Amino acid sequence: MKNVLTSVILLSLNLPFIASAGVINLGSAEDYIFATASNEQWGGNLLLGSEAHIFGSVAASNTLELGDGVIVDGNACAKTTNNWGAIVNGVSTCDSFSQLANDITGAATQAQAFASTELGNITESSAITGSGFQSFNIKDLLLSGGETLTITGGLTDSLVFNVFGQAQLGSGANILLQGGITADNVIFNFVENPVNHSFEIGGANISGTFLSSGRSFILGDGATLNNSRFYSTESIVANVQDVRFPSSSIPSTPIAVPEPSTLVLLLSAMLGLTLRRFKR
Repeated sequence: MKNVLTSVILLSLNLPFIASAGVINLGSAEDYIFATASNEQWGGNLLLGSEAHIFGSVAASNTLELGDGVIVDGNACAKTTNNWGAIVNGVSTCDSFSQLANDITGAATQAQAFASTELGNITESSAITGSGFQSFNIKDLLLSGGETLTITGGLTDSLVFNVFGQAQLGSGANILLQGGITADNVIFNFVENPVNHSFEIGGANISGTFLSSGRSFILGDGATLNNSRFYSTESIVANVQDVRFPSSSIPSTPIAVPEPSTLVLLLSAMLGLTLRRFKR
C-alpha cells in the first residue's frame, strides 16, 4: 500500500453566490434518486441488484431490471419493467422520458459551461474548501481503498466538479461532505470522452449528486450511499444496498408490478446493453 499524502486545496474565487436552483437545473430528474434516460434506442437502462433498497424513486427510459428482493419506496417507472420479485411502493408511470433525457443532458451541459479552476488529477486523499459558487475541472478521479476526497463548504455554498478523464473509486474510498454543504449543492459531472465510458465505484462511501451525459455508472456491492443520487443518459448498474437522498419524496400508495413469466425480457435487456457496449 502506498503512503497517502493528503493534499489540501483551499480555493476562494471572487464570484457572486448563485442559489442552488440557479446553478444547475435538473428539471424532472429532481424527482428521482436513480434516473437514466436517453433519446437513443439502447440508452436509458437501470439494473438494480437483489439487495437494493431505494428510499425514493427511480426511472429508466428503456429497461428497468428489479432483482428479487429489491425494495423501491417511491415510484419505479420505465418503458419496460422486468420485476423478479421486487416490491414497489409507488406508481409505474412517468412523465415524458424525452423530457427527462433532455433535462439530464441540459444539466450536464450547464455544469461543463461554467468558468472553472483546474485541479488536475485527484489520485490521493485531498481536501477542497469552497465558498459561494465555484466550479472545478478534474482530469482523473482515482481513489483506492482508504483514500478520501473531503469537500468542505457551508449550507449556502454550491460546488461543481467536471471530471474529464478516468473515474474510479475502490472499496474503502470516500467522498465526504462537511461544514454543512449539502449533496444537492455538490455536483460531479462526468464528461463524455472517447476513451472513458463509465464511473465505477466499489464498496465506497460517497455523498453528492452524480451526473453524466455520455457515461454509465457502475456501482458495486457494499457501497454506502446515504446521501447520493445518480443521473445518466446511458445506463446505471447498481449492485447496492440502501440508497438514500434526504430531499427525495416517497409516495405512500403501493402498487403491484407485473412479473414476467420467462427469462426472455431479462435476456433481451442484457443483450441490448452488451450490443451498446460493443458499439461504443
